[in-house]
Amino acid sequence: MTIPKVKNEKRKILSELKSPFGFCKFKYIKFFIFSFLVFIPLCGNLFAQDTFEDPAVTLNDANLLYNQQAVGGLSAHTEGWGGVYRRAKIKDIYEKLFWEVEAVTMHDQHEFKTTNQNQPDASSYYFGKLNGMEAIRGGVGMSRMIWRKNDLNCVQIDAVYSAGFSVAVLKPVYLEILVNGPSGETTPVSEKYDPNLDTPNNIYGRASVFDGLGELSFYPGLYARAGLNFDFANRHKRIEAMEIGVVVDGYKNVIPMMAFAQNNQIFANLYISFSIGKRWL
Repeated sequence: MTIPKVKNEKRKILSELKSPFGFCKFKYIKFFIFSFLVFIPLCGNLFAQDTFEDPAVTLNDANLLYNQQAVGGLSAHTEGWGGVYRRAKIKDIYEKLFWEVEAVTMHDQHEFKTTNQNQPDASSYYFGKLNGMEAIRGGVGMSRMIWRKNDLNCVQIDAVYSAGFSVAVLKPVYLEILVNGPSGETTPVSEKYDPNLDTPNNIYGRASVFDGLGELSFYPGLYARAGLNFDFANRHKRIEAMEIGVVVDGYKNVIPMMAFAQNNQIFANLYISFSIGKRWL
């Protein structure tokens, strides 16, 4: 392929990235609609429960009985998903101090899947993606009760704040590239994606997820979170919670995720998480 043709291919890709079909402008609205649709049936099922751990124990007494709690669960945000673990010290019935660790995948808003139309058996891949990214967070925070349970069938609402360190872990993207063999036939070979050489015509598809594991790179940064935590559990010892909020990651350097789009240092995402756990003395 000549140089002008390669440039035309890149212009075509850039125009697709900027189109409404490359990136939904209403992703945040869709995210909250999804959260709402999940939240409503969950509330109905949990409010219908009538099992009490000990009716003789008041809510104030129950909070004073325990001084530790731990939760773990799954989270989803507007650019990926992951898992979270949080360990807290209960200071009083209103306030908790905690530390947390979380690992989430991060996608660029311009990513879109494509396939080589000239190869009917080709697999799909993200054209222009240089690196896959995961964010690993570790920090401390506090939760403050803003809506108290009147009884165990109600919901407790806490305001949650946390901040700490965030490390972006990048793995280079490997693709199956079509190369000419000694007898003239084309064979797919796993190679690191090179945006200056590889085009939709010579990319056969995605390579193994294990390719590139020995070439990880790390970008240090910070994160901050603010959200609302809804605890539906109808037992003193048990925690069944949903949390929604916003989390922002900022890094020292620009994160090179895409070849034909502007890369970022700051990532702001809405998130929702579901977790279970327990309290103890």
